[in-house]
Order: sequence, then C-alpha cells, then structure tokens
Amino acid sequence: MKFENIIMTIFDYRNYGNRLQNYAMNAILEKYGNCTTINMSLHNTHFWDSHVEVVKERIKHMYSVLFRNDHALEFRRAEKGKLMTKRQIPSNSFFATEYAGFTGRRGCSYNRVVIGSDQVWNYLWLSETELKLRLGSFVSNNHPIISYAASFGVSEVEDRKARAIFQQYLPRLKAISVREDRGAELVREMTGLDATVVLDPTLMLTADKWLEITKGFVSDGDRYVLTYFLGRPSDEQERDIQAYAKAHGCRVRRILDLRDRDTYVAGPQDFVELFSKARYVFTDSYHACCFSILFHKQFTVFNRAGMTGKSNMNSRMETLFRLFDLDSVMMDSGLAPEIDYRKVDRLLEQHRRESQDWLDRAMEE
Repeated sequence: MKFENIIMTIFDYRNYGNRLQNYAMNAILEKYGNCTTINMSLHNTHFWDSHVEVVKERIKHMYSVLFRNDHALEFRRAEKGKLMTKRQIPSNSFFATEYAGFTGRRGCSYNRVVIGSDQVWNYLWLSETELKLRLGSFVSNNHPIISYAASFGVSEVEDRKARAIFQQYLPRLKAISVREDRGAELVREMTGLDATVVLDPTLMLTADKWLEITKGFVSDGDRYVLTYFLGRPSDEQERDIQAYAKAHGCRVRRILDLRDRDTYVAGPQDFVELFSKARYVFTDSYHACCFSILFHKQFTVFNRAGMTGKSNMNSRMETLFRLFDLDSVMMDSGLAPEIDYRKVDRLLEQHRRESQDWLDRAMEE
C-alpha cells in the first residue's frame, strides 16, 4: 500500500496526551492524503522475545479481568489506549526499533515523513539510535521530512552527543515547526535554522470533533471538579481543590490518581469526555490545559514542585499561555481569575489559521 504521509512520534498506550495528539495529527493530515503512524512500541525485537511479550500480554489481560488491584487497573487503562489506537490511528504498516531500525510490511511505501508532535525529541528518554530515528535518519533524500509541533521537552540540550545528532539531522528537514518558544530557540542555537511555533495538534480539532470519539464514560448529571496532576499537589493546593468542590456541590474526580479507582481506568476517549463535562479543572498538565480551552472550562494550573533547570516542563505551558493570553491561570495556590472565552476563541481561530497556513506550505511538494 502506498501512503502519502507517515507520522513519526512517541508511541505510548498509557499516555493520554500522546495518544490524543497522535489521533489529532492523523486527522489533520488526512487532507493531504492517506497516512499512518510508525509503531515504535515494540521494544523487544528478537523473534523469541516478541512471542514472550504476546504471552505476557495475555496473562496481564486475564489478571485485569479477575482482579481490581493497582496493577490490574493500570493494565485496563493501557488496554483502552491500545484499543483506541487500533480503532482510530492506523499504525500497523511501519515499525521502528533501536535494534532493527525502520522496517515496513511487504508492499508498503510512503511519500513523506511528518515528525511530531509531543516530546518526540526529548533526548533524555532516548538512546542515540532512537534519537536519530526520531529525526528521520532512515529517510532517503527522495522523501521530504517536516516536523509539526515537535518538542524537545527540555530547556537545554547539554549532552554533546545529542547536540551533534541534532546538528546533523535537523538541517535535513524541509520545514521545521515546534510546539514551544524555547524549542525554536534551541533549533536556532544548534543549527542557525528558523523554526515556527505552531499549535499542538489537539488544538487544531474543534470540540465537536473531539466529542465524536467519546463513549459515555461519564454518567448524566455527574457534578464534579476534575483534577489531573503529573506531579503531586501540595497540601495547600489540595485544600483549595476540596474547598472549591464543597462550595459548588461537586465531588472530585481524579485522573491518574489511585484514590479514585473508577476514574483511574479512563482511556484516552474517556479523558476527553471527562474534560467536556467537568465543572472546573485543576491541573499541572499541558494537554489538560488544551482540552480545558477547547471545552471552555474554567481552570487553575498549579505550579509543579521540583521541576527546574533542564527538566523544567513549564516552557510548553508558558508558550500556550502566551498564545492565549492566559498567564494568570498559573498559581502556587488559590483560584485563577475567570477566563474570557470570547477572547480565547478569537485567538484560537487566529492561531489555527496561522498553523494551518504553515502546514499547507510545508506539505507542498
């Protein structure tokens, strides 16, 4: 089969933002022809190891059906991410592993590679070989490569070997766009090239488009404040959450928090639905902010403790808030000022047009 475009991104069934941005990236590329995502989830590459992994997955599935402990809940959540990927994101034609490199099923070919989005270039998580793959090292000169909303996930590239890899492979890209202001600065510092800051793919789809994939995970009439933290809220922040919920007659639903076991098993589609029906959102997550914006939710972002220096992930937040003039939502504690969604919507439409215009130009042959 001939694909017009193949997507190179992180492939993680357990990560909400990753699965949803991959779905969105696939959706926005459909206007340029059929596309598929390179499956990079196969860490075991030897024949015997692959069969062992299949057996392990079957055992985990039986375990999750029979039990409700933490491990079983985690597997059920991952299974939902895997099922969503199977149904919504074509990804069974091309594969990439550190051991075997880039491979494709017999008869499959492609015209163009699109790298992104998410922290696809976070070298702290990758071997040198994997970083090269994420930069399109497998692509011949006959196939154009672009990046859309790619992220380094760090504020500095301090490792000399990683810098050398970026300096070698970034100039091979036909067009470079990134998700954060700091990402554009890193591209310029390492290569002298210009990179354009564009919207995360999740923000390129309308709220109505997102609601099409929801499955009725949230019951009618459920009044709740929603939390989604990748760090751990302080005691003061937790008191703020509880105080808001009590004052507004809501319970607290907690994504990715084992204190709320019913919500813990939410898959990517359930994640979208939880945001669409929340009365208020407290978070420290970038994609939680994106979906709060899409569904016009009032929200507060609590600063994440202990995230400084090269591990600081707030650069993506800072860019998002600059684009939508929302600096006031980030707090150490308390409640953010009310968001004017008429203004936010105007900015969203403007940035969508600019991002789409960039993509249209980049995708020209």
